[in-house]
Amino acid sequence: MRRRFGFTLIELLVVIAIIAILAAILFPVFAQAREKARQATCISNLKQIGLGWAMYAQDYDEQGSPMWVKSNCPGGFAACTTGAVADPNFRAVYTGTQWGQYWPDLVYPYIKSGNALHGGRGIYSCPTIRNFLATNTEGSSSGRGWGSVTYGITQAYINNDPVAVEGDAGAGLLCGQDPAAQDWGWGCAAGTVMARVGHPGESILFGEGDVGMGPFHNMDYKAHPVYCNGDNIGCDNSSYGGYVGTKSIPISKQAADISWSGSLENGTDCPGNDPGCGDHILYKHNNMANFLFVDGHVHAQRNTTMKQWTANSN
Repeated sequence: MRRRFGFTLIELLVVIAIIAILAAILFPVFAQAREKARQATCISNLKQIGLGWAMYAQDYDEQGSPMWVKSNCPGGFAACTTGAVADPNFRAVYTGTQWGQYWPDLVYPYIKSGNALHGGRGIYSCPTIRNFLATNTEGSSSGRGWGSVTYGITQAYINNDPVAVEGDAGAGLLCGQDPAAQDWGWGCAAGTVMARVGHPGESILFGEGDVGMGPFHNMDYKAHPVYCNGDNIGCDNSSYGGYVGTKSIPISKQAADISWSGSLENGTDCPGNDPGCGDHILYKHNNMANFLFVDGHVHAQRNTTMKQWTANSN
C-alpha cells in the first residue's frame, strides 16, 4: 500500500497555536528592545546637550543658559505681539522665535545640530517622545520651533530652592533682560549658577517633555511672585503638607497643544486643579524618562522626588 506523507489538520492547528503563543511572548520583548535602542539615542542627545550647556556656562562665569531671553523685545512682550520688536528681521537660530531666544538657541553655537524652523530637529528631539507631542511646529514659519523640542530645562521652584532662579518684574534680572519685557510668561529664568548647587549629582537640569519642565511652584514657603502675583492661595494648593525631600512628585497628564492641565496620570487632579503640582515629564521609554543632572550624568527614572528639583535642599 502506498504511504502518504503530510500533516493532519489537528497537527497544523497545534503548530499554528505554538507559533502564536511564541509570538505573543516575543513581540513585546522585541518592542522593549527597540525602545531601549531609542532610549540610548535619547541618552546620547542629552549628554551632548549637557556638554553644550556646560560650555555655555564656562563662557558666562559659571552660569548656564536661561530658559529664554526676550532679547528682541525691549518694549515688553505685549508690544512684541503687535510687531514692535527691535529687529523685525531677527529669527532665533534654532526655534525661529522673533521676540528672543529659547535655551536651544542659546546653546546652539556649542552644538550646531538641527534647525526646527527649516524642518530638522537634530539632537533636540528624542526619537520616541517626538511621536507624543500634541503639536509639532517643526518647519513652521510661525516662530514656534520650540514645539519640536522634546527636552526641557528645569523651571521648578520647590522649597524656595530652585536649580535655575526665576526672575521677577524688578531690576534683579541676572540675564540682562529689560524688566519691562517681563509682563508675560514665566519671566526670566536666570540660568543655573554652578557654585550654588550643593548636590549637582542629584539636581535635575534637563528632562523629557516640553521645552521647559518641572513642577512650577514652591512646596512650602511664601509663593513666588511671578507665579502667584503675591497671592499665596493658588500656590498653597501645591504644598502637600510641606517639603519632604524623598516625596515623589505627581506625574502630569499631557493635554493638548504641548500643554499641561491639573490632571495627573494616576487619575486624580492637582489640588484646586493647579497644574503646578505635576512634574511635566513624559515617561515613554518603557514607562521611564531620561534626566540630565547638573554634574553631567544622565539617568533614567520612573518618577522624581522633591529633592531632585532643588539646588541644596536635603
